[in-house]
Amino acid sequence: MLAKFFKRVPAATIVVPMIFAALINTLGPNILEIGPMTAALTSKEGLNALIDVTLVAVGSQLTIKRLKLAIHRGLVLFLAKWLTAIVLGFLFFKVFGREGFLGISALAFVAAISNHNNSIFIGLIGDYGDEYDMASAAITAIISVPIFTFLTLSMLGIADITPTSILDLAFPILVGIFLGNIDKNFCSFLAGTQKYIMPFLGFAIGAGINLGAIFKGGPAGVVLSILTVGASFLISLPADIFINKRQGWAAISTYTAAGNSVIVPALVANLDKSWQAYESLAAAQLGTVVIISSLLVPFVAGLWKKLGKRKVR
Repeated sequence: MLAKFFKRVPAATIVVPMIFAALINTLGPNILEIGPMTAALTSKEGLNALIDVTLVAVGSQLTIKRLKLAIHRGLVLFLAKWLTAIVLGFLFFKVFGREGFLGISALAFVAAISNHNNSIFIGLIGDYGDEYDMASAAITAIISVPIFTFLTLSMLGIADITPTSILDLAFPILVGIFLGNIDKNFCSFLAGTQKYIMPFLGFAIGAGINLGAIFKGGPAGVVLSILTVGASFLISLPADIFINKRQGWAAISTYTAAGNSVIVPALVANLDKSWQAYESLAAAQLGTVVIISSLLVPFVAGLWKKLGKRKVR
């Protein structure tokens, strides 16, 4: 029964433990500090350790063989997505500042539009795409790595993230890339570990969230979800249609937020202390975006593909 429930909830392995821990932290925060073992898992240091393990696993999947298969389509989708994050992030920050609007901070906005759930993209390829689209997933997978959100924030001057800080974050990814390329069996092993790490990562994130903040910014999370999916129509969709000569469903499919986007506020706050006041609310909003975008994007992409077929006829 529990397994069926997890299948019905998008990104359930990270979202459900996160909500459970947030409930405990809201109703009885002292419960998570019974002793050193319990406190370690829910502490900043414990969260950072789990993030490092996650980044090693993610990096291990960027093998040279897969990168060679990444072709024109993937590069267009990747660059269009990044350009969208830079342009919209710049405009958002200039107009609304770091506090943003409706409770959506610049940190939450950039983290949402610069992230990507590659699993959903690959799933849609199985229904709509071909072998060339599958090859492009090797490049679009890079968008799902939080380092690109960091680079975007740094380029926009939104966060004071130094090259040393970026290297500190990139190091576990580089270790993963090295391990994944020296042994394909190790690459497969690390790929399998991600699904086991995510529940613990989600719990550690939720342990730092007060649900009062989620209820306070709940509607903002819904608005941010709509803005995230809607951003696909500005640059990515035209690029996919006019450069890739495709229908555009693939571009829309890159605008889901992956579960690891929820960890970005904590990572940024660790590197730039001025963002600590926005961390919990941004993480809560991104959790909402993960769920809603995972449900909305397949629907919008499928509808767009149907409209494309009607136009051809």
